[in-house]
Amino acid sequence: MRILCLSIVFVFSVLISTQKQNNPTKPIPQTDSVLIKLKNKKAAVDQYIIKHGKALIVLVKIPGKTNLLWIKNAHWPDEIEYTYNILKGPSGKIIFIAQIPYSESGDWDIEYKHYFDEQGNTYAFNKEESIFGDNVKGGVIREILFNYYDGKFNNINHVNILTDKDYQLIKRNKNMYNFRDFKYNIYKNLNECLIGYNIQLPK
Repeated sequence: MRILCLSIVFVFSVLISTQKQNNPTKPIPQTDSVLIKLKNKKAAVDQYIIKHGKALIVLVKIPGKTNLLWIKNAHWPDEIEYTYNILKGPSGKIIFIAQIPYSESGDWDIEYKHYFDEQGNTYAFNKEESIFGDNVKGGVIREILFNYYDGKFNNINHVNILTDKDYQLIKRNKNMYNFRDFKYNIYKNLNECLIGYNIQLPK
């Protein structure tokens, strides 16, 4: 069963407290304040996924088929093109969707993850690709991209890094490695994401 490989959950409380101690009378710039809140929100969702992994709705796209297949009781088809992991929050609204292309060879893994707020707007997007790499700890190198968006879908933070198997930062030239150049979409809200992925859930 191809279950979502979770990213590291970042902790920002120390950063916030340090800023307040160093600048007791200086307010945090608006953009920085929004970004901190969004990062904390994403981290909370990542923790929620860990605790409620069994509540993930899992759908798959079969080659040559348009409609997605709902996976129940671990009954997986023989051929898979994409896996979709969907999670609803305590209110019953969808807060997270991951699209995972299927790797037949098993020598690479990619996840495209959308995070949605209470209004269904995308506030974070995370792309993570893992491949085998020479001269890298653990023999695996990851390319990780983070985007954070304000309420108008303006990208207010973009990070693109390489890490080893244990998510430790490494300084290498990305072009040295055979990362896939797959096209992907970043949807600005839940409705567009559902349409783009052709996800139809029972109401």
